Parts: sequence; C-alpha cells; structure tokens
Amino acid sequence: MSAPEAKKGAAATTVTSEEVFHEAMRSYEKALKAGIQLQEESVNLWRDVLSKLGSPEELQAKLESMTVEAFPKARERMEDFAETFNRTSKQTIDLFGKTLSVYQAASVPDAQRRVQDLIESSLGALRVNVHSALNTNAKIIASWKELVDRFGPAAK
Repeated sequence: MSAPEAKKGAAATTVTSEEVFHEAMRSYEKALKAGIQLQEESVNLWRDVLSKLGSPEELQAKLESMTVEAFPKARERMEDFAETFNRTSKQTIDLFGKTLSVYQAASVPDAQRRVQDLIESSLGALRVNVHSALNTNAKIIASWKELVDRFGPAAK
C-alpha cells in the first residue's frame, strides 16, 4: 500500500469514527431530553392531582400517607438516575478517550483496530443506555400510576 492510499484509509477511518462519536453524543442528548420531558410531565401530573384534591384535611392525610409510602420510591428513582448519570458520564469519557486514541495510531492496521474498538464500545454503550432509560422510565411511570391510582381524587 502506498503512502497516499494509507492516508486515504486513515482519513476514511477518521471520518467514520467521528460520525460514530457524534451519533453517540446525539443519542446521549436525546436520552437527556427525554428525561427532562418526563420531569416536565411529572410536574404537570402533580399540578393536576393537587388541583383536584378536596379539603385541606384530605390533602393533609394524603400527604402524610405519601410521605410514608411514595417518597421512598421517589428517592430510589433519584438514586437510580444518579447511578445511571454517573455511568453514562464515565462511558462518555471513555469513548472520548478512545476517539482521541484513533489519532495516535502508529499504523493503518492499528488505527483500524482502534476504530473497531471505538465502534463496538459506542454501540455497547448505546445499547446499555437505551435499556437503562427504558427500564428507568417504565419504573417511573409505574410509580406515578400507582401514586395517582392510590392518592388521586376519588371518582364521582
């Protein structure tokens, strides 16, 4: 392989790894935006539930019950979120390091190996993050449904 061919191969590899890195970042941004949207919907749900409550005594009784039962679940979900955020942050740093290592390759085969490792790592991280987001969202939705079913206004 001539020097110009080697440079073309390295340039193609660089573009590919850059595209993969940007796709991983876009996926991370989408997951973050989905989490923010879920929080906004949760606030709206709370507003609707609280606006439909009856007397102050009813509200006090429901809030006391929620404190005992619902807040521990909310705390658990926040701990899950913090764990997921920390894990995805570490994955992002690792993927960024692998992206930079492609530029430090000593040869075309070494660069190809590094790009392949980057792609496999990116896809693995994406898979884990999507499953984590789906599981977390399902838990949150189930918790909210249980909360609304239990503490929401009685059907008239």
